[in-house]
Amino acid sequence: MNPVEYCQNFNLIEFVSQSPDSIAPFSLSLEKFEVHFKDAGVLEIIPNQPSNVRLVLSAGVHGNETAPIEILSDLVSRILQREIELAVNLLVIIGNPRAMLKEERFTGFNLNRLFCGEWKNYLDDADASEEAHRAKALEQHVTSFFSQAAVEEPEQAGLGQVKIHYDLHTAIKPSLHQKFAIYPYLKDRKHSKSQIRFLIDAGIETILLYHKPGTTFSYFSTDKFNAHGFTLELGKVKPFGENNREDFLQFEQALTQQLTGQYEFESMPEIDDANLYQVKTELIRHSEMDELGFDSANTANFTQFNKGELLLDAGKNSYLVEEDGEAIVFPNNKVPVGQRMGLVVKK
Repeated sequence: MNPVEYCQNFNLIEFVSQSPDSIAPFSLSLEKFEVHFKDAGVLEIIPNQPSNVRLVLSAGVHGNETAPIEILSDLVSRILQREIELAVNLLVIIGNPRAMLKEERFTGFNLNRLFCGEWKNYLDDADASEEAHRAKALEQHVTSFFSQAAVEEPEQAGLGQVKIHYDLHTAIKPSLHQKFAIYPYLKDRKHSKSQIRFLIDAGIETILLYHKPGTTFSYFSTDKFNAHGFTLELGKVKPFGENNREDFLQFEQALTQQLTGQYEFESMPEIDDANLYQVKTELIRHSEMDELGFDSANTANFTQFNKGELLLDAGKNSYLVEEDGEAIVFPNNKVPVGQRMGLVVKK
């Protein structure tokens, strides 16, 4: 195999489509970087010039969210073809290849509910087993990638290791804020104003601060490795080929600046233009009889309600809006018992 020729012709979507279940791992060495093909939809690109930054870019955790997959595929091609001079250690992940091939959210169970070891409870579940094994594998790949930092880059230790994970998504339903980020729960850490500034510069001015631990992919990296982790909602779900890539141009340009080391993270940035929300409560389905008190199919994310309006009709677990301006995010009347029917948020 000619490494240069292989990289010149490489297409990530085609690579994943041809081998959605597994691959025999292999590596390519080129003048400026090494590429390690780790698994189906998982590859590391490591520049020969040392870097103290380890960046995970994931997409396709939900297989029908095609725009982020197209973005990552194009970025990888541009890096391998030397159009982008990579300056950070990069791990690229297409989360759910089987679901991507079907252009469905998942094949049996929501993969983004199976991280932080939650997969252990579903390995033998007939419906969820495929996603559970994938969550286990993805955790192992991220763990290996982030754990290499202290071992392989001791000369960069004085700079401080920087770990980042952007998990790219598009939302099922329209949103009053087209692009927004979910900032996972941080426990004893402070939110990073520098990262929030980057997101704003990337066209993501709305930030939702999560209120408790979770089982999402970005929370796994945040909790286990103290990474700057975010779930990024970049727009609306559309089939492959129907995404208007102009809608994502600002994000792609800012991300490219970060990949090439040209984005300057400020130590004390101004973030007054950030549109910050916090989670007030979750609406959980406790029984099959529970229903959202509004037309969830036609209600956009961040739609506001007035005090006293019914958001969840669930007997003793019902929820009435407590103050004007409370808004709903991710309303879904069709989730299984025990899962979230929506988030109630406020500015």
